[in-house]
Amino acid sequence: MIQRILICDSRGYPFYSRKIDNNLPEIDKILLSGFISSIGTLGSELFNKKVASITFGEDFDKSHVYVVTREFLSEKKTIYFVFFMKGECNTKLAKEISTTIFIESKNELKKTDANIRIDKKIDTIIDNRFNGLKNL
Repeated sequence: MIQRILICDSRGYPFYSRKIDNNLPEIDKILLSGFISSIGTLGSELFNKKVASITFGEDFDKSHVYVVTREFLSEKKTIYFVFFMKGECNTKLAKEISTTIFIESKNELKKTDANIRIDKKIDTIIDNRFNGLKNL
């Protein structure tokens, strides 16, 4: 089950954050974005790989932080779509959500001052196309 979605760039700028599971504690999206950006930089520089998944716990009580990376090559900008999941890591759904949002919000994601406009747009995409996300 997806518990939270965060969209940020490689500089730590948070574009969007949405808590889906109300049992999950609040986390400052600016601190979280900076953390994800740092992990992305570390992975790229040390291992020459993009972040994909961080897993916490064992067996049936696993929690995952799954990151889908999209790049604007012409802008030299990386966008991280971060999914916090409990239980099975549904990578197919995470990739589908991130691809849909990326395609429909490219212009806003290229900027760093689009936070107000992008929240409503992404909420609408999630509510209309991925209705029932809590149950998935």
